[in-house]
Amino acid sequence: MENKNIKTVALIGRPNVGKSTLFNRLIGKRLAIETEIPGTTRDRLFGEVAWNGEIFELVDVAGIEKGSKKEIDKNIQEGIDIAIKSADLILFVVDWNEKSNDSDKMIARSLRNSDKPVILVINKADNKERIAHIDEFLRLGDFQVEPVSAISGKSSGDLLDAIVRNLQALPALQAQKESRESDIKLAIIGRPNVGKSTLLNTIIGEKRAIVSEEAGTTRDIISVNFNHGGKNIAIVDTAGLRRPGKISHDSIESFSVLRTEKALRDSDIAILLIDAEEGLVALDMNILGKAKEWGKGIVLAVNKIDLIEEEIKEYMAKTLWQLQGKLNFAPWLPVVFISAKDEQNIKALLNQVIKADESRHTVIDQADLDSILEDAKKTNFQLENIKNIRQKKTTPPIFEISYPAKRKPHFSQIRYLENKIRDQFPMVGSPVFIDEISYGKNRSNR
Repeated sequence: MENKNIKTVALIGRPNVGKSTLFNRLIGKRLAIETEIPGTTRDRLFGEVAWNGEIFELVDVAGIEKGSKKEIDKNIQEGIDIAIKSADLILFVVDWNEKSNDSDKMIARSLRNSDKPVILVINKADNKERIAHIDEFLRLGDFQVEPVSAISGKSSGDLLDAIVRNLQALPALQAQKESRESDIKLAIIGRPNVGKSTLLNTIIGEKRAIVSEEAGTTRDIISVNFNHGGKNIAIVDTAGLRRPGKISHDSIESFSVLRTEKALRDSDIAILLIDAEEGLVALDMNILGKAKEWGKGIVLAVNKIDLIEEEIKEYMAKTLWQLQGKLNFAPWLPVVFISAKDEQNIKALLNQVIKADESRHTVIDQADLDSILEDAKKTNFQLENIKNIRQKKTTPPIFEISYPAKRKPHFSQIRYLENKIRDQFPMVGSPVFIDEISYGKNRSNR
């Protein structure tokens, strides 16, 4: 559930006029990918801006091209229409170097019909001579004009002043009542074209991300808040992860992968989405390994079950058996079969996300830990060298055991003890770490 009390400002314009550079300049960080390649931004990006006591949400959308017939461009246009409809103020960005063209005129006509306040932002206006020649752009409409240089930051403060003045002139909105802080940070991760954007759109109930059969459609990080089960969840759709050898250095895709990994690091829970027909492959295992290593809660979602031709119960039983063999390093990983397209089992998936988050916050009393260790020693004499156990942290749960010097427990013994802990406290969806210290010497890096 998004907070509707924050006003929204949308950046609209044709490709490669510098909208993403301006977006990054105004929000104060590099969230949108900046390149000289037209059409790099495809989805809507959201960032919060605070200026002179006013807080607003800035939206960067894909560039509008005149007369495109491709399906993905139709989806882009639909996303732009949604952005215009939901915005309180429009920043219509044009490029001083290229002058006004038919695409600018088409956009101007749409904006004049939108009945929304518009600021015409003439970007790349780096010197006074350029600023003095703006008559051609004035013919686009009766818009307030603000020349800027997004790349150097010239006049960006003046633009922010103009934005704030326009927002303050709008009808007063109800005072903010709900906190924008999220209870759970959720990342959707997976290989390209497994349905991540479709799942995001299905969860939030609107077309926030572009959906296309073209693999790798999502390049930027898309984030939105929603509510489920009384939890405020910030969900992030990420670019599809490919094998490193398939990605060119310094390409748009390489930047997207870096941001995907950052989104995973910043998350609490990750939904690893896989294709029902393709199953779990080596790259998925690599993604799982990273999520586990970084202590993230994980839910495995098997998508596109609507395409399965065999009897669904037989397919699910067979798939679970196959997954158990591959996921022996993470038997605590929950599996949910879904169809993002047909909205099957989405509620069950989100319920499992909440359970995984609760698992990450598990706190076990010392008396229970002592009892678990003693019982484990009775069934596995090799644990006798472990003298005590305590819980160090949560999110994820981290325990610490101590043992005499030169009697370090074997990995299998640590796994056995973890399983004994999980017998009483399953912590489904959350990794568990057991750090080891020999008497007086802490070997933990956590």
